[in-house]
Amino acid sequence: MTISFGHNLPWGGVNPQEYKRKAQDLRHGLAYRLHFAALGWADRHGHAAFGPGKLAALLGKDGKPLSVQSTNNAIARAKQLELVSPSSGAACLVLPTYLFQKGKGAPVPCRLHSDR
Repeated sequence: MTISFGHNLPWGGVNPQEYKRKAQDLRHGLAYRLHFAALGWADRHGHAAFGPGKLAALLGKDGKPLSVQSTNNAIARAKQLELVSPSSGAACLVLPTYLFQKGKGAPVPCRLHSDR
């Protein structure tokens, strides 16, 4: 797969392990931590799948997961800021292709989104 964000547009790489770490860093706002989680766990199609309660636990504080309402509010804010796709939810954060592309990785079907 060739990575292209448009004709002659530059692109660079990221360290997913660092974004996984940043997703859990309480110094960042929740919307940005969601974006970091999406980047850290994204598959080659830009989908970052989380099992039941996993995203809330990841974003929680002192071992206590975020409430469903707080998780949903953070996702809504991340969508407003265009940090994740409008089709994102707690089970699967989606990065739009204009923000993220990945050349390697298993093409695992998303259990929530049939668009790939």
